Amino acid sequence: MAFKDILVYVDATATAPACLSVATNLAETHDAHLTALHVSPPPFVMGDFGPGGAAEVIRWQEEQTRQLAARAEQQVAEARQRSGRDIEWRRAAGEILPTIRLHGHYADIVVVSQGGREDEPVSVDLLPETVAMGCGRPALIVPAYGKYPQLGDRVLVAWNRTREAARAVHDALPILTRARTVQILEVNPPSGGEPHIAGADVALHLARHGVKAEVEAATVSDIDTAATILSRAADLGSDLLVMGAYGHSRLREFTLGGVTRHVLKHMTLPVLMSH
Repeated sequence: MAFKDILVYVDATATAPACLSVATNLAETHDAHLTALHVSPPPFVMGDFGPGGAAEVIRWQEEQTRQLAARAEQQVAEARQRSGRDIEWRRAAGEILPTIRLHGHYADIVVVSQGGREDEPVSVDLLPETVAMGCGRPALIVPAYGKYPQLGDRVLVAWNRTREAARAVHDALPILTRARTVQILEVNPPSGGEPHIAGADVALHLARHGVKAEVEAATVSDIDTAATILSRAADLGSDLLVMGAYGHSRLREFTLGGVTRHVLKHMTLPVLMSH
């Protein structure tokens, strides 16, 4: 099993090179086709700018959009030169979030930035959840700061026996089967009722795919769950966290659960999320 079609979103900000680096390394490992997508939104005019004013605002926005696209294309060209791999350049027009979600339907995995940098558009803050919960594909989310030349050598799986966690483990199999170490962490395993050994069932499932995983459990308060996962990832020197993206409601378009939101805000390593 391998990824054969990888999509990376390139927004022309300072986070794009790190995303491109992670994506090209993943494409190299899996001998996959890599597509770099940049989305140019339509002009938007709010308010009355007087005769000719709206047209001037539109021209200015179109020029800014053209410059961003040119910068993104240059970032892709530089990544192509650094990696020696062919990268398909794709510029699409439309609203940013729905367009990325649409193009993500036709990839095996989508690489995006965590967001949150001052030089990024506000819409990027919603990008990880839009991809993880909206395009039916796993999202590989790269932290806004730092470089990540190694990915998938030491993997931590956050397991809680939910549908989302099961989906994430399945989606991560192409990486897990190549990992040197896989650690399964089940936070607050169920107590009482039928006997349960934390992480044992998923570890057995992975073993049938040739993945040798170690399991452990942690019991903490609900508010400490996400911090415990990230702390354990740091202790293990993990270079990838695999977990489900948990949604509680649909205010706006998506609203994530507290654990998912905390990880997305405080992540210090790439995270593969599925919903």
